[in-house]
Amino acid sequence: MPHNKALVHPFVCHDQGASCLVFAPQHQVLISAGKKGDACLIDVRSKLIRHKFNAHESAVKCIAIDPHEDYFATGSADGDIKIWGVTVPNVLLTLQTEHARGGFFKNIGQGVTQLQIDSHGRLFSCGVDGSMKVRQLPDRETLLNHHKKHTTETA
Repeated sequence: MPHNKALVHPFVCHDQGASCLVFAPQHQVLISAGKKGDACLIDVRSKLIRHKFNAHESAVKCIAIDPHEDYFATGSADGDIKIWGVTVPNVLLTLQTEHARGGFFKNIGQGVTQLQIDSHGRLFSCGVDGSMKVRQLPDRETLLNHHKKHTTETA
């Protein structure tokens, strides 16, 4: 297929390319993440980058969005999982070293490999540490209002 017919629109967000992405149809937003730990929220209607931010210290390996599209989760090569708001990408919850691997070969193939959020607010995660974990996330209102409360207290 010719290049001009195969590519609908190029988005330049990540220096070394995107490692994962997910689409939020209600918001018409494409969420992508890169190998340097950066993430982008792209408005597909206007074809503009809405937000670009540093999500993790290491490469982001996977993304999942909740069924209501209120928040999304990112999993990194260092084993951390972070929950972010969709409309404003602020950290709502951090699960540090959820899938970290220790030992001599700790830099070889480590981190979170897969994430899924179900309609009951459960976060399923897999990692190269060989584990599959299930966490019950705080309910939507608590999760989304936690950031609002924290921002007003510090302001």
